[in-house]
Amino acid sequence: MSPTALDARTLHRSGLVLDGHNDLALRLLEGDDPAHRLEGGHLDLPRMREGGLDGGIFAVWVDPGLGEPLRRTLAGLERLRGWADRTAGVRRVERGADLDAARTAGEVAVVPGVEGGYGIEDDLSALDRMYDAGARCLTLTWMRPTDWADAAGPEPVHGGLTRFGRKVVERARTLGMAVDVSHASDRAAEAAIEVAGGGVLASHSGARAVADHPRNLPDELIEALAASGGVVGVVFFPAYLDEAYGRAFGALKAEIGADLSTRAQRRAFDRTVRDRLEVPPLSRLVEHVERVRRVAGPGGVALGSDFDGVPALPRGLRDVRDLPELTVALAGAGWSATDLTAFLGENLRRVLVEALEGA
Repeated sequence: MSPTALDARTLHRSGLVLDGHNDLALRLLEGDDPAHRLEGGHLDLPRMREGGLDGGIFAVWVDPGLGEPLRRTLAGLERLRGWADRTAGVRRVERGADLDAARTAGEVAVVPGVEGGYGIEDDLSALDRMYDAGARCLTLTWMRPTDWADAAGPEPVHGGLTRFGRKVVERARTLGMAVDVSHASDRAAEAAIEVAGGGVLASHSGARAVADHPRNLPDELIEALAASGGVVGVVFFPAYLDEAYGRAFGALKAEIGADLSTRAQRRAFDRTVRDRLEVPPLSRLVEHVERVRRVAGPGGVALGSDFDGVPALPRGLRDVRDLPELTVALAGAGWSATDLTAFLGENLRRVLVEALEGA
């Protein structure tokens, strides 16, 4: 029996809620302190509390268009690590046991990640340095290929993963890092799942059967992730959730030729997107979540918001405070309390615990 709306809100508040991907670290690099309520954006510690978010993967994004990717990666990890270590009510996660310790203490669990392995280049020791700086998840690529892995969208240059790319995946698993195939090409993701043998997730992706976008996963990849014990964190970005919105978003970005290299430019672009494009409703996100569950089973689907990394969210979600609305919507679609609990946090916890213990 599915929970009522009231029961769903209670379940959301009492259960473990983990998110596969957010970009709060970008705000740290811009000088904000998310320990306090921030203007705009989707996340800060007070709003996480209000939305019942218990933690997840906090990614340090690496823009491949800028120089010194390793230095910038390590600087971002150090900034995130420093914030987590000095902020009351926050616990930085190094091992699987830290997730449970954070839950017991009522703390937000911060799993530091790297979004885009550009700083590795051709040197595996760079990955070790990222791990030593706190990284516990590696998103192999971002919008451009690395020297060893193809990205979703651009024309492939490596045929998936190079031989060195396979070594990167193997080393990440040996160290105790989750391997994230969001942003990777289909062939790169397939190879990573095969090589890793566990501890793999797609931290923020949609279902391609619902919306045909290269950042979404075909059913075959969803099945492969589930078969490996992995999980798909379903992204909230309307451009991936809805094809019509995605086309309009792409046209608008091309029209204004947005340079997003500074904070002011990103904020101006985000305002333009919100002013000129009508976002699809929350039900569109629900369609993607339900498709992933149908293909992967109830153990293969999770949250993957991309909070603070996207300019808009589906209608009905202002920011992290409205996470319970998604839980209510899924309950209304007939989800059981057991499946909701798995989706909200237990599935991602399982994958992270496996990953953080190393291969």
